[in-house]
Amino acid sequence: MATTYRENYPYLGEGRLALPEILVPPFPEPGAIADLLPEIVRDKAHLSKTDFLPWVDATLDGPDEVWETEGPFDNKVLYYLNFIDETGSPPVFAVAVIGADDFNQICDYSIIIRQSDLERVYSGHLLYSRIKEWETEKMIRDLNDRALAKYDEGNLDEARGLVDAAVEICGNGNAYLFNNRGLICWKMGDTEQAKKDFLQSIRLDGSNGDSNFNIGLIYFDESDHRRALEYLRRAVEINPGDSQFLMELGHLYLEMRREVDALKLFDRALENNPDDPQVDFHLGYYYLYKKRTPRNAVKYYKKGLKKDPDDQFAMVDLAVAHWQLGNKRKTIEIRRIVQGYQWLMPYTINRLVYLNLEMEEYDNALEFYRQALAQNEPFEPEWLHYYAAVVYAKTGHVRQALKSLNLAVRAGGETVVRRAMSEKALQDLQENPSFTELLELTAPRDGQ
Repeated sequence: MATTYRENYPYLGEGRLALPEILVPPFPEPGAIADLLPEIVRDKAHLSKTDFLPWVDATLDGPDEVWETEGPFDNKVLYYLNFIDETGSPPVFAVAVIGADDFNQICDYSIIIRQSDLERVYSGHLLYSRIKEWETEKMIRDLNDRALAKYDEGNLDEARGLVDAAVEICGNGNAYLFNNRGLICWKMGDTEQAKKDFLQSIRLDGSNGDSNFNIGLIYFDESDHRRALEYLRRAVEINPGDSQFLMELGHLYLEMRREVDALKLFDRALENNPDDPQVDFHLGYYYLYKKRTPRNAVKYYKKGLKKDPDDQFAMVDLAVAHWQLGNKRKTIEIRRIVQGYQWLMPYTINRLVYLNLEMEEYDNALEFYRQALAQNEPFEPEWLHYYAAVVYAKTGHVRQALKSLNLAVRAGGETVVRRAMSEKALQDLQENPSFTELLELTAPRDGQ
């Protein structure tokens, strides 16, 4: 604020500028101030008005309230108030500022000690209230907290409604709300809206690592590695010590076959958080499914499970790795533990369908397939349906096999068809007219 103090411009009192009535009362006598603020007077033998000049700047920089009254010739007087005891009642330090032409000028300041003098200031228009601002922010944060609680409970529609209400109250100026709405929309499957919200959060707060990370993960899931790399790199640049950011960027590098870069990031993540098992789990996944070296996968999964023995993702993948190594007894032991969990994640169920298929325990495979179908978001539905199609084909249920294969092709397209064409258990289905119809689903259209 460009301000000047009236005492520095005596000509203002000579008719050069018509000043409005100033509602700030005369400065109190030292005795009155001593009664109200004994801790201030104690250290000053001769207290005067100028001793309170530092309070002027403090009040202008951080007022509790700002009130406005009209003056002559469209001039306005702004009253900046600081409640000394934070109760909303006198004593109040007040600074009067008149708006004239292109600058604001400090006219007077005082300590208001009577409620009647404060009421005169209150006769104007309230422009700003820290209390009201705080109450609004409290309301927004309450809605946000309730939305996150509903999100954790899986009540996504309620969570979306609550965070929408918070966004409406605060307008377009709150980065964390847009980030949280993005998370909710993402989990609801509305990834396009989630991207918009994460981008808005980034625009509002350029130092927001979480929103860069979240949108980077969406692009990662969509196999858009170029965009995923852009945002995950930015997240790491903003928060270079966040082990989760480092790990997911490392995971992306593994997918891009940049193993050296990935291992450097995993080393950094371990340095920052040596007790975090996720680095070991990422490496286990990489060696199991990308490098096809289950022995290395077992090493890393076991290392991570020492830190977090209850991670069901790692446990079920460890069972898969042992099966591929021919360790049947160990596989059965781990599978029994995993199947005994009270609640199974979609990823775990998908892997149990595959594992029981490989172990030729077809009834178990179909039991977990039915569990997956009962969930809103089964993991990798194209391969889940594909495994079920193989099970049905192996057990002589041709109609069910074709139905599941149809779902797999619709979810995964040509990739699923290519694998189906090479699957021995599905060869007899290839003579069925319904199988030919599946091929037509992925055939290129004219003009494409």
